[in-house]
Amino acid sequence: MKTWMTKKTIIALGVAGGLLISGAGVTQLAHPVQAAQGQVASPTKNAVEAALTNNQEQKVTVKTKTLSSDSPYLKAQVKIPVVEGLKDKQYGLEMNDIIERNADKAIQEWEKLAAEGAKDAKENNYEFRPYELYINYEVKSDGSDSANPQQLLSFVVTQEGFSGGTSMPIQYFYNVWNKAEAERVTLKGLFGADYKATLDKQISEQIAKQPEDYFADQFKGIESNQEEDFYVKDGKAVVVFPKYEIAPGAAGTPEFSIALPDTSANGEANEAAPASIVINKSDYYTKDNGQVMIPLRSTIEGLGFKLTWNAKDKKAELTKGAVFTAVELGKDQYFFAKVAPFSLGAAPELHNKNMYVPADFVSKVLQGSIEKTENGALKATLK
Repeated sequence: MKTWMTKKTIIALGVAGGLLISGAGVTQLAHPVQAAQGQVASPTKNAVEAALTNNQEQKVTVKTKTLSSDSPYLKAQVKIPVVEGLKDKQYGLEMNDIIERNADKAIQEWEKLAAEGAKDAKENNYEFRPYELYINYEVKSDGSDSANPQQLLSFVVTQEGFSGGTSMPIQYFYNVWNKAEAERVTLKGLFGADYKATLDKQISEQIAKQPEDYFADQFKGIESNQEEDFYVKDGKAVVVFPKYEIAPGAAGTPEFSIALPDTSANGEANEAAPASIVINKSDYYTKDNGQVMIPLRSTIEGLGFKLTWNAKDKKAELTKGAVFTAVELGKDQYFFAKVAPFSLGAAPELHNKNMYVPADFVSKVLQGSIEKTENGALKATLK
């Protein structure tokens, strides 16, 4: 569940255990635990007050508020953002209230865990070291320069607790259009209706450049519950994944920067990013005659097409705007626009319960290009 607000509405805060109600990652604790010496990491990057000038008449500031704990068993360093000067004043008040109440709940939860840890240490006669909780924030996009004419405010609140052993940072993303009626910023609003295909292909492409840094075949695409796991900085949306989700722990929380398309004043995408997709080596195969076969659905959807399966005729119908083509299982006949059907040397066929077509389908039917990358993957791009 994500921490975001509809207009003039405070989201319910109740969750099991009282932890912050949104974010990437889940805090994992060993219980009972003994805190290890030298295992406590430094807090998230120090935050400073950020002055955000949106226009001559309207100045937004993000100030730091410090919260503390009275527990002798918990060292809490909690700094949360307080946003002032949004055009939609009520939205700002509600957002600040959510952030502070979530931080209070986190402190209370960790105080309880620390007290239980101290009790266990006493009962089992081992040394107890105070637990530690860090909450901090960083402003990513301040809306003050020409690269951000929509006055987009983007910041990240990070929580990390230590009870001995490995920690699991949790990040909470706040992206807001600073308008008379403030609105949350979404990936769909930034990249258009085909945002998932656009982001999936670019993230896959970045992973393919350094596959050794990630778990093999772990990235399956942006999930619906990740639609808000991003921040905006320097004209790019940075999509963030939780620690351990697609890469080893040494990678931390992997981030992927994707350039924003041109946007209108209300934050809606005017033009989608160029369509391309990377097809990993494990996702295509080569026939005995040398014909390379690629998966139809994932390739097509990655290029922004919609695939409709006609079970009666065993035919896949592909559409993108006014563009239409179709392929039929077992028939080496392909067409594009009003061109007469032609052969590609191989008919669409089933492989691992999915339909595959010749790689030339991209260039000769869709009028795009397909080429092999250095690591053996295929990159398909529409002109």
